[in-house]
Amino acid sequence: MTDSASTPSTRGGHGSEQAPESYLWPLTALVLVILPQVLVPASVREGPPLLVPVIEGCVALVLLAVAAKPGPVPRGARPLILTLFAVLITANTAAAVRLVTVVLRSTPAGESPPTVTQLLVGAGIVLATNVVTFGLLYWQIDGGGPDGRLAQARPFPDFQFPQTLTDGLGPAHWQPRFPDHLYVAFTNVMAFSPTDTMPLTHRVKGLMAIQSLISLFVIGLVLSRVINILPP
Repeated sequence: MTDSASTPSTRGGHGSEQAPESYLWPLTALVLVILPQVLVPASVREGPPLLVPVIEGCVALVLLAVAAKPGPVPRGARPLILTLFAVLITANTAAAVRLVTVVLRSTPAGESPPTVTQLLVGAGIVLATNVVTFGLLYWQIDGGGPDGRLAQARPFPDFQFPQTLTDGLGPAHWQPRFPDHLYVAFTNVMAFSPTDTMPLTHRVKGLMAIQSLISLFVIGLVLSRVINILPP
């Protein structure tokens, strides 16, 4: 996954005129998907095991420690951040596999089958985490990450946003920020395809395919099970 190469800044001039991006919103989004996994009682959800929010919480603490240092986030910290985001996605994928397994298997003797509420709440938690974790990863890899997109000689972008195609749709030095990548992740989960933003490199095309497959299995299998449970 090394499609990106360095090239001088094109449309928009020198991106360095835009202020560096804060880690506040990415960390806030991550905390918001961790809290339901911890606070929602297990009796009303069929969701990820406790290990998943523990892993996510550890990642959030490391990111907070990186972002809390005075000055910009060190460039050398980017491999660590990318690795942590990959761990987040792996943990949530394991949670999705567990949920799908619960839906597909026969209920063991002596156990009660999952209820509609448990399945829907569990699926909602997995899908919300799917959106945020992939949004974080897209945000970090697109065009060299938050710092790379502001450099004068930027890597090629991984996504083509509408604001970079047509003058007048955004400021002269517009560059995507975390909310833009979070929206890409959200639309990919809902539509199973890109909407207004196109993936350009093989690596983000592969990641978007994986994200769509996770949501497709969760939405398709959970909804089919819920329809079978609901009374006619």
